[in-house]
Amino acid sequence: MARTGAQYSALNGTKLEYSTTETGTYNQIYGLKTLPDIGGEPNTIDTTDLDNTEYETAILGLKPVQNYNFEFNMEDPTVTANIKVVSDMEDSGNEYYFKLTYSNGIVVTFSSKVRTTITGGSTGELAGFTMHVSPTGEPVRTIPASTSL
Repeated sequence: MARTGAQYSALNGTKLEYSTTETGTYNQIYGLKTLPDIGGEPNTIDTTDLDNTEYETAILGLKPVQNYNFEFNMEDPTVTANIKVVSDMEDSGNEYYFKLTYSNGIVVTFSSKVRTTITGGSTGELAGFTMHVSPTGEPVRTIPASTSL
C-alpha cells in the first residue's frame, strides 16, 4: 500500500558553516553549489567457512575514510569573500569544526583541516573553487523527528 502525505525537500537552502571550536559560533560559507555524498558503503568481513556449500557469507565492517568535496561559486575577493575565508583556513593549517545543515533540518557535524582547488572553466562560466575536507573523526548525523502528521 502506498504511503500518502509523504513530504520531500529540495537541497536549496542547505548551508555549510564552520567554527574554530566545537561549541563556538558557526559562520556560514556562502556560495555553496554542490554537496558530496555523506556516509558510505561499509567494507565486508568474510565469514565463509566449510559449512557453506553454495554462497560466501560476510558481515558488515567499517565504512571507508570519507573525503568531502564542496563546490562553491567564488565571490569577488574581499576580506569576507568565501574564497578568502576558505583560503585563510587552509593557510592556517588548523582543524575546523563544520556543520552541514540540510534544508529539511538534518545536520551533519565533523572536524577537518582544509584544502582548496580553484576550478577551471571556460567562457560564460562563473569562477569557482572546491573545498576539500577529510573528517578526522566519525561524522555525526542528527535527524530531527517531527511529531506532526
